[in-house]
Amino acid sequence: MTASVPRRLSLSRSFPRAIAIRPVSFYSEAVTERWLLTAFLTILVPPLAASQVPSDPAETFQKFCSACHGTDGTGRTDNLALATRPMDFTNCSVTTAEPDIDWHLVIQDGGPIAGLSSQMPAFGDVLDATQMARLVAFIRSFCTEPGWPSGNLNFPRPIFTEKAFPENEVVVLPAVLHGAGQEVAARLRAVYERRIGQRAHVEVGAPLETAGGTPRHTGLGDITVAGKYVLHTDSRSTRLVTGGLEVSLPTGRSRRGLGAGTTIVEPYLAFGTTILDVYAQTHVKLELPARRPWAERDLVYNVYPGRDLSQTGNTWTLGIELNGVDDHVAVTPQVRKGLTRTGALAVAAGVRLPVNQRDTHQMRWVGYLLWEYLEPVRAARD
Repeated sequence: MTASVPRRLSLSRSFPRAIAIRPVSFYSEAVTERWLLTAFLTILVPPLAASQVPSDPAETFQKFCSACHGTDGTGRTDNLALATRPMDFTNCSVTTAEPDIDWHLVIQDGGPIAGLSSQMPAFGDVLDATQMARLVAFIRSFCTEPGWPSGNLNFPRPIFTEKAFPENEVVVLPAVLHGAGQEVAARLRAVYERRIGQRAHVEVGAPLETAGGTPRHTGLGDITVAGKYVLHTDSRSTRLVTGGLEVSLPTGRSRRGLGAGTTIVEPYLAFGTTILDVYAQTHVKLELPARRPWAERDLVYNVYPGRDLSQTGNTWTLGIELNGVDDHVAVTPQVRKGLTRTGALAVAAGVRLPVNQRDTHQMRWVGYLLWEYLEPVRAARD
């Protein structure tokens, strides 16, 4: 168990998929067996086992989990009563990607707490918090490859601050710029992100922009390509440091106000940790234009504290970012909301307010729509 893990529930990634992934073909005569097994697991097992919980987590797994998840954690069983195939716990991408609390709540309250299969029974009346913590740690031990970052550091995404944790997401980020006496401009940026292996992550972004002025111009802005790699995570899984590099290509027509007109190289560092129940994430980068003097480089920094309001997959998350570009400072209060019980879809909205230099910097209405594309948007059905 790690210290200072926020009590949150994304319910969209590893553990729910381990419980209820996709229906598999089975013989029609197994339907009756399946419902009988479900009834047995959900009604008879807890009261019978309440006073018979083994002290060893390996024995607890064999007693309560192996019938469905396999004695070796691979999810391979010959039980035709199962309507869904459990995930392979020896697959490290499954057992490392999510916080402990996601596992705890589904073990405690069963699949329906996440909108998942009712064949995953609740064990909250059988196992106490310590026993569940030991069971989660044992399940994670099926991953025998070192170097995978802990899912306890997989925090909700801020609007501007780069996440340190590698992800598989598609994100659409709208922004509308508006200031007194200034033309309204808009931007819609789509980003595809893909995790590679233990610690790497690549992404491609493409913006559609509308530049203010007369006449107004709309078109493709500067396309970005980026990669990042987890550089460090401590043994207690309380902090994560990631290094990355983003390159902005001059694909937009800068003469029409679309794009910067030059290649920009942006090395950065991202950091994530927790302070009590608050997520603390930071992001610092240099913007280095290829065709401009060194003096025109920019130092960009973002600092974000945020907190979930509940433990459900569709929870609200409140946060605020401090955004800086050299000596210009802004703040972005924001709110994030999970749209589905599985948490695979989420939306965020905020407003970026200039703190200084208000005569030259506009207010921005910002946000995102996020899709974790490897996760089910809807829960699997029995």
